[in-house]
Amino acid sequence: MGRPSRKDKVVVPDYSEGLQLKIEDDDPRFNSALARGLAILRSFHIDQQFLANADIAERTGIPKPTVSRLTYTLTQLGYLRYREDIGKYEVAAGVVGLAYPYIAKQVVPSAARPLMLKLAAETNLNVGLGVVEGLSMLYLEYAPGDIKSNRRQRVGFRVPLVRTAMGRACASAMSPQQHKELLEAMQHYYPKEWQSLWRELEESFEQYQKHGYVISVGTFAKLTNTVAVPFIWGDSGTIMAFNAQGPAHLQTPARMQRIGKKLLALTDEVREVLVRGVPGPQYPTI
Repeated sequence: MGRPSRKDKVVVPDYSEGLQLKIEDDDPRFNSALARGLAILRSFHIDQQFLANADIAERTGIPKPTVSRLTYTLTQLGYLRYREDIGKYEVAAGVVGLAYPYIAKQVVPSAARPLMLKLAAETNLNVGLGVVEGLSMLYLEYAPGDIKSNRRQRVGFRVPLVRTAMGRACASAMSPQQHKELLEAMQHYYPKEWQSLWRELEESFEQYQKHGYVISVGTFAKLTNTVAVPFIWGDSGTIMAFNAQGPAHLQTPARMQRIGKKLLALTDEVREVLVRGVPGPQYPTI
């Protein structure tokens, strides 16, 4: 696996891939107005931080007049901010409050962070922890080991499940019912690719059954190779995964196998920490 040619065109990954914007459902209990408001918030991402009403309408499929009313309402509620200088909206601080109750209750990231930092320092690889969200993986923790690490990768960073080692590791640990639901979602989201993508997932399942980890060679970011291990903790059935990634010319197959074993050891250490108990957040007495 040699160093990429200087003539190779670097293809920027689509970080919005896997994002599902559902605004309608036949179930009478489904509230379309609420779904549309949330779809607008979810339409903003790292490569599209500023959106006009026309941009949002195009991304979500919501009629522009409805978008205008919803963006006005979301701005009044503190979830969006209108930039007069560019005539577009951006996400505002209010969304942090929505995420905080979820992030604050997570015990795995706080238990894993010191161990992830240690592994990142030892290997010069970027080590992440992600959780399944539909057809996406969302980062819950990140430990950079490479000084040129991707500055995008922070808590909340999104990558597609089906094209990443982290996502494929999680899929490998799913139950038969979860596999069925995943396949149905893929058929809807990837109408032309789902058969080939499912075959790639099945290959990952075989890797996991044989080795306990999953290796991805340039399947999302062309010049990056990644190895990942699934992690399930507690009774909620939430599926997470640890990954370690680095440049393709350094992350050889043999090295990824060694790193895979290190990730398996890391999951064992995280479980030991969790069994001993992780102190929760301390709040001042008022």
